[in-house]
Amino acid sequence: MKRALGLTLITLLAALALLAAGRGVAGEQGKVEGDAIAGGRIYDNWILALDTAPPQQDQPLWAQQESNQRGGVITWRCVECHGWDYKGADGAYGPYSNHYTGFTGLDGMIGASQDQVLAWLDGTNNPEHNFLQPTNATALNDLAAFLRTMQVNTDLLIDPDTGAALGDNDAGRDLYESACASCHDDNGAKINFGSNLEPLYLGDIAVGDPWQAMHKIRFGSPTTGRMPSSEEENWSLSMAADVLAYMQTLQRGNPDFAILSANPDQPVPVEQQARIDPLVWGAFAIMAVVGLSVAWDLFFKRQPL
Repeated sequence: MKRALGLTLITLLAALALLAAGRGVAGEQGKVEGDAIAGGRIYDNWILALDTAPPQQDQPLWAQQESNQRGGVITWRCVECHGWDYKGADGAYGPYSNHYTGFTGLDGMIGASQDQVLAWLDGTNNPEHNFLQPTNATALNDLAAFLRTMQVNTDLLIDPDTGAALGDNDAGRDLYESACASCHDDNGAKINFGSNLEPLYLGDIAVGDPWQAMHKIRFGSPTTGRMPSSEEENWSLSMAADVLAYMQTLQRGNPDFAILSANPDQPVPVEQQARIDPLVWGAFAIMAVVGLSVAWDLFFKRQPL
């Protein structure tokens, strides 16, 4: 019995050592190539981010849908097909939005390998989805890094039905005044993102399309020398949600501006986007401690008095 218990203990320790070693190898294999924050700006508008001339014809896959009547350059932007919330047809650009295309979301890219994601970007998996030709290999590496590592479940930051930011208004006010007001002014109306006839101020974007506002808070403007990235400033996601909550209280120039939120009759699955490694390893540690404790207790109970 003593020998069996000893072998059990050795087996448990060996299993933990192998798991740790496997984690180390996985960590080495999972190193991110490319600049994920730059990739977020490329996702927003690679034409501006790369300062390059776009194709003038529609993106080849655009012909597969008939709902979204836009055409030309905008059809080449990642966001026009997959949405600011990255959920495609299952999110804010769903059937009740005038941006609807029916194209899928991008959650399948999360955690995939760099090569797997690049195969969807450079035409390997689908020649009609070849973005290598109008961009370059560095840009696609950055975009793949964003898709693999920096997508978040926006349902944890923004109510998918109402568009209300799930942040703290008071905390957001302090963040806004220290980081945003110098460019956007205290009321958010210093920059007009629309036209004189149909102005769009910061408050309009925050309320009417909060998913776009969140993406731009996190990754900044795709144009050089404009809005910085909260990710580069090491803001947490909750801080981004806080400042968005405050932005939704700012002056509006066009109260009618809004994209329609996700279909309330079509629940959006809440996938887990947080880092789960600590939870997994915590579970393994608890199992190991319990196993060792049981084995130790049985060992001493078997000893003669």
